[in-house]
Amino acid sequence: MKGKIIFLAAGATGYVLGARAGRERYDQIASAVGRLWGNPKVQSRVGDLEDKAGDLAKQAGSLAQEKVGAAAGSVAGSVKDKFSGSGDSSTSSSSSSSDDSSDAPLGEQHHTRMPTD
Repeated sequence: MKGKIIFLAAGATGYVLGARAGRERYDQIASAVGRLWGNPKVQSRVGDLEDKAGDLAKQAGSLAQEKVGAAAGSVAGSVKDKFSGSGDSSTSSSSSSSDDSSDAPLGEQHHTRMPTD
């Protein structure tokens, strides 16, 4: 609560001081920021940082692509193993309980279980 009051007081103070300074002071600050941003040293540094960010983004994208590919391969292998089983799925499904629905199409594989007391 105390932090909110301090924040609101600081905001109100800034508003009052900004209103007193007026448009002329705003123009001075905007001009100074424009000169700073236009400085060749600043622009050189901005360019370096943009290049570095681009390189890091490419590396992250490549790493993510590798990990997704590996995970997809692993999942595909697991699914193939689950559905191919030991070769004869008709005997395993007929001898198992009604909870095994590996013979059903993918859209029909959910069960609703009711608690039994």
